Amino acid sequence: MKISLFDKKLLCIFSFISISFHSVDAQVYVRTAGIRMDANSIGLSMVQRVFKPVTIEGIIDFRQRDFGLAIVPRVHSKVIGRRLNAFIGLGAQTGFVKIDSQKLQGYWGIGGMIGLEYKFNLLPIHISYDFRPLLQLEGHPDLFGFQSSFAIRIVKKSERKAWKEKLKKWREDAKDWFEED
Repeated sequence: MKISLFDKKLLCIFSFISISFHSVDAQVYVRTAGIRMDANSIGLSMVQRVFKPVTIEGIIDFRQRDFGLAIVPRVHSKVIGRRLNAFIGLGAQTGFVKIDSQKLQGYWGIGGMIGLEYKFNLLPIHISYDFRPLLQLEGHPDLFGFQSSFAIRIVKKSERKAWKEKLKKWREDAKDWFEED
């Protein structure tokens, strides 16, 4: 698979951004889920914050000749404010590839990820664009691969909701504490 000039330019920009990672107070969501797509595939994506600034993205990817699953831990850094973030990650992938019209073969490997994401203010929508260099370690006819995908996700749990839930629990705990005396 060839890398387009556009993808090369984006990779250079994302690499520069990732070198300047300095923030731990990035993303404003806890959990998002939605679709990711490019010219050759469509898939599902779910991103879960583990702790600031780390998330894990789970990907199910449907392509013309293969089906893949990936888990990618990512580290985030704010670019402009907390809503526009850059991220970088490295994870594992597995799946099945069509060798010929009659045969499917399992494969596994590792994949990097570098990208930008934006969470809209007042809307539960989160978008991202990422570039994924892939190294197929076993089973895939292509040793190297590249994906660049756009994702649009719905925010399932925002930081604001998580904070309200913690505050409610603290109030209940405090009420129980004072009532025991």
